[in-house]
Amino acid sequence: MIETDRIDRRLLAELRRDADIGNARLAERVGLSASACLRRVRRLKQAGLVRQVVALVDGRAIGNGLSAIVTVSFVRHAPEYRAEFNRRLGEEEAVSLAYSVSGNVSAVLQVDVADMAAFNALAERLFDSDPNVAAFTTHFIMGTLKQEPVVPATSRPAG
Repeated sequence: MIETDRIDRRLLAELRRDADIGNARLAERVGLSASACLRRVRRLKQAGLVRQVVALVDGRAIGNGLSAIVTVSFVRHAPEYRAEFNRRLGEEEAVSLAYSVSGNVSAVLQVDVADMAAFNALAERLFDSDPNVAAFTTHFIMGTLKQEPVVPATSRPAG
């Protein structure tokens, strides 16, 4: 990881809020010249601090009216047993997030589909047909209380 200073952290904070901001406006917000700002942002991207710039699309506006958090428990946890499941996850457009987790479950997913029929088809493809899936539990999202796709900037570990 590269060393970051106060200006780098301000740049990252601004980009987290609005990655579509123009370079001149970004430079103005953080107190840099446009050329210095551009160089710093390029360096942050090259170093991997900015992994990807994406657009947040309203799923309901494009027909995905049903969202759920699904917890999955595996029978076996060795990588070779999870490999096929992980491969299929990568192919599933409806899976927007997938985490391997510790605790009582093996994975946590967020899925966004059109309706219950689409969810049932997804469940058949991902969970029911996989002999390594011991169980899955679905929590349908009733409303969004907070949604900020923002990784908080931390300066340095305390101590």
